[in-house]
Amino acid sequence: MKYYFIVNPGSRTGKGKELWDEMQRRLDRSGREFEVIFTHGKDDARRAVASVCARDPEMKRIVVAGGDGTLNEAVNGIPAGAKVMLGVIPTGSSNDFARGLGISQDPLKAFERVLCPRYFEKIDVGLTRVPEADGLSAESVPGAGESVPSGEDIGSGVRFAVSSSIGYDAQICHKALVSRLKKFLNRIGKGRLVYYITGIFLIFRCPHTKAEIIIDGKRKLSYKKLIFASAMNTKYEGGGMPMGPAADPSDGKLTMCIVHDISRIKHLLYMPSVINANHVNKRGVEQITCRTCEIRTARPLCVHTDGEPAGIRDHVIFSCMSEKLRIMR
Repeated sequence: MKYYFIVNPGSRTGKGKELWDEMQRRLDRSGREFEVIFTHGKDDARRAVASVCARDPEMKRIVVAGGDGTLNEAVNGIPAGAKVMLGVIPTGSSNDFARGLGISQDPLKAFERVLCPRYFEKIDVGLTRVPEADGLSAESVPGAGESVPSGEDIGSGVRFAVSSSIGYDAQICHKALVSRLKKFLNRIGKGRLVYYITGIFLIFRCPHTKAEIIIDGKRKLSYKKLIFASAMNTKYEGGGMPMGPAADPSDGKLTMCIVHDISRIKHLLYMPSVINANHVNKRGVEQITCRTCEIRTARPLCVHTDGEPAGIRDHVIFSCMSEKLRIMR
């Protein structure tokens, strides 16, 4: 069966191209039939996957060599009902999807595995929707940073494989996207540190707001001061932070991590506990397993899907889709 490789040559500040050159040499020696499509800008991976799937109705082996952002685009390019087996080669700065599924963080080892998979695993896909998307700009949120894109209209929904969030941790993603520090850290192989550094900086700048949350259309929760709410499909986000330690990407549900009604100083003191997943035992931290979670906030907050900015919103719905991804393992 032919392999289709979607490669982000700019991942790891250009090291993605060097890694691909070595993979291509191995592919040429193996005699396997393959086609490579390089991405060069936003949405290229989504268009590439959609184009491959549109060629014929046969099963496709599509392999994404990039970070979580490239993977997110690829997942959003798979048409409903398409026959796709997806392989992942983590060459980004955070690689939380691969980490959450136990896929090797060594790109060349992951590459060898997709050529000789032991089995195929069906995993869940999340969906982020914004009813009556308002198109608010990043400038409406203090600390969001200049030149941060407000995101596309996601009223019809954007899929996510790792996580999606509203509030503080989404604002970290917005800031990290335009951070010069991230580019520098990527060059020395420490790209994920930008999330930790930015996170500490934003503790004292991110907005807190009143919020109402509805779980599975029934259970209603109210908070005076919502800091963030993350919908976790896998355990990790932000470069290895186990925000949802109980998250199971194959259980048909999302694990919500909701942080609320604590002081900024306490928020800072909680940060080290996240590394070992001890935050789940802290006051003001809730972990809720559900199929859908609807959130309304008194003021607009940043939203992300798999680390990619998805606008500034005051109403968002996270849900677990019924259709699953086939992942080569």
